[in-house]
Amino acid sequence: MQVGERPSFGGMERAFSAKIMMRLEKYYVEGEMRWVSRKPKQTTDKRRKRRKISRRSGSSVWGPWDLLPSDLLARIMLKLDIIDYFAFSGVCRSWRLVTTDLRRSYMEHQKPLVVVRSQNIKKSCILYDMFDGKEYKAMLPDMRGKSFVGLSSGYLITIDTNMEFWLVNLMTRHELRFPVLPRNLSSVDSCDDSWNIHPTLFQSTRLSKVFMVLCFKTLNYLLLSESGANGWQVYFLPNESDRIADVKVFEGRIFVLTCDALIGEFSPRADPVFKLHKTKVPIVVSPFSFLQLVIENKRLCMIISRWYGYCQYLAFYELDHMKMEGVKQIDDLGTKSLFTSSLNSAVVDTTGWGAGNCVCVLQPKFYNKWTLYQLNGNELARTPVVWDAPRWKPYFWYFPDESCEISRVGDGFGM
Repeated sequence: MQVGERPSFGGMERAFSAKIMMRLEKYYVEGEMRWVSRKPKQTTDKRRKRRKISRRSGSSVWGPWDLLPSDLLARIMLKLDIIDYFAFSGVCRSWRLVTTDLRRSYMEHQKPLVVVRSQNIKKSCILYDMFDGKEYKAMLPDMRGKSFVGLSSGYLITIDTNMEFWLVNLMTRHELRFPVLPRNLSSVDSCDDSWNIHPTLFQSTRLSKVFMVLCFKTLNYLLLSESGANGWQVYFLPNESDRIADVKVFEGRIFVLTCDALIGEFSPRADPVFKLHKTKVPIVVSPFSFLQLVIENKRLCMIISRWYGYCQYLAFYELDHMKMEGVKQIDDLGTKSLFTSSLNSAVVDTTGWGAGNCVCVLQPKFYNKWTLYQLNGNELARTPVVWDAPRWKPYFWYFPDESCEISRVGDGFGM
């Protein structure tokens, strides 16, 4: 990821941003001493080992950066924003190990960002923090002729004019490729119709390969393929009238939610492939209902909204994924809030930067709005996402913690 004002990694000291230096001085205090990096003087005594220990000079302690204690580095790292986090990891090996070990904990406390794009810019997008106005520039491969389809496990998913999928991780810039979409099966005739596709990435524990499953809210089947493969496997729902609303990987299993609130498991090697069960939902599910799956604290949950071009949040339920029977309405998330859009959703801990027990709905890009609700469905406010609306369009949420790894399915999965 390339960001504005990112420090150069040409030298160890130059790799620091002002915030990192400030926090070092703040936290590494014993009396009036400060830790300052400095290359030790050369010695002519060949019998002495190269000095890697610190030494005191007046009110300062001189020593190499890689000897700073890991607990201090962890305290500093958890207080940095994403820009400084990546600068921090580029200083030296010991610092990089700290960021690797604590990456999950760090990412879980980051604010959701909004993927924003200008049609005039082809090789980058903006990760926008609408809570404090910060912008992070993420470099992309050439996007000419490509449209955004969605985001899964930190990978931006795009489709080109030939209906071929190109994926790039917005943090690591790692790329994946999936085969051309079969036109005779899908309802997607061009990139302009790509909003109809809902992609989900996952990794097989047994096969150690990355897969992508595609569902279509207007069709009764899903498609499955492996990264780098030449084609797609097609799996039809039992009833022709069923339509798939969402797919989610949870506890090593692939769950499917239909537009009629049928919930079940998808397993290509099982018989039947789909095991669907009717759930008793207190709200009437109509053709205008918009259903999504989301994971909250080891619970599989369902969001119900009303969709008529503009998304109106209605309710949030916990699903019984073991018995596949009833649902339980969620009316208290504590310090967490629900962030949702038409393409992805997540429950995020907002401690220290936002309010809990709220629902933040990112509306379709042409509205440039986000709507705040209470969990019971009462609307609180509507606010622009970005102020330069004619130029920038918001697409979907980017949840930093989901970029740590691709969701895994159990050993029983196979094609």
